[in-house]
Amino acid sequence: MKKMNNSELSLKCKECGGKLVVSEYGEVVCSECGLVHEKVYLQPLFEIEPLSDFSAIEKLYVSPDGKPLRVEGLGSTFIKVKGKFRDVRGKDIENPHFLKLKKIDAIYVKSRCKGLDASLSLRRVCSILNIPKNVYERASYIYGKILNVNKYFGTSYQLTAAALLIASRELKHPLTLRDLISIYRKLGHKISAKSIMRIVSSISTELSIKKVLRTPKDYLLHIINKLKANDIINRKIIYFTGKSPEEYYTELINYSSKIYELIDERFRIGKNPYLLATSIVYVADKVLCREKGYYQPVLSQKLVAETVGSTEYTIRQHCKYLDKVVNNTFNDRRNETIA
Repeated sequence: MKKMNNSELSLKCKECGGKLVVSEYGEVVCSECGLVHEKVYLQPLFEIEPLSDFSAIEKLYVSPDGKPLRVEGLGSTFIKVKGKFRDVRGKDIENPHFLKLKKIDAIYVKSRCKGLDASLSLRRVCSILNIPKNVYERASYIYGKILNVNKYFGTSYQLTAAALLIASRELKHPLTLRDLISIYRKLGHKISAKSIMRIVSSISTELSIKKVLRTPKDYLLHIINKLKANDIINRKIIYFTGKSPEEYYTELINYSSKIYELIDERFRIGKNPYLLATSIVYVADKVLCREKGYYQPVLSQKLVAETVGSTEYTIRQHCKYLDKVVNNTFNDRRNETIA
């Protein structure tokens, strides 16, 4: 490329004889036919005078796009200027001394690099799991606070995972530990459920964060959303009920909420809330299809277990109690209606 002066820019187009002008992209083009002749170096839009003798050696120029000519990164920021670097006293820094400072800066950057990578991984995990913005911001805040504590809790990636789990519980977002660990492992990070729960407990104690217990009701909508993504279930809904999947899922969430209210609190103690919520949705499907007179239940234990990450054995164990509660309640209502 060639730097052109004003006399050269006044030349005419060799094709149509039109006037040549410089575009905003740094190209010499014809104003009539649009033919690009060549590229030129654009001069800076404006210059910034140094604030003091120590702020800059030369004038700081701004690039044609309006951004300062600088390279930013972890640690120091180096301005692209002519001449030598100076220290705080204005004395020139010799090259050997500068190389020594550069090595120290590289050590500083390396020590901070893992923390930045963990923050970027947190953002990526939130994007994959469709985490709401408020949950992500809360998790980032918790992660930043725990970094300022002079105590070792775990690796940077373990801290971000624990912070995200705490934030999701505080804001009642249905994020399961299994889904969280699965995504982190797919991204190549070695974390385990045991280590995350230990770190969650330590962080909550250190930052005085109130522990929030999850209930099966918090996971009902999350489980039904997973069922919606299964094409086999959606086809069975249309075939067995004659209704659209959206109508069926609306009824299913209503019946699931009613069944949850019937469960004795003592039964919920010691139960995994996510797995119990899965069993509630399965039983709600049976009650819904029976009450509405559909051909047969849409969901099977195997289909539910494979879709939402539960086991058939767990569903059967929960159904022993849930079937008894549901049959007593809905039979009583049916008898009252007949009477």
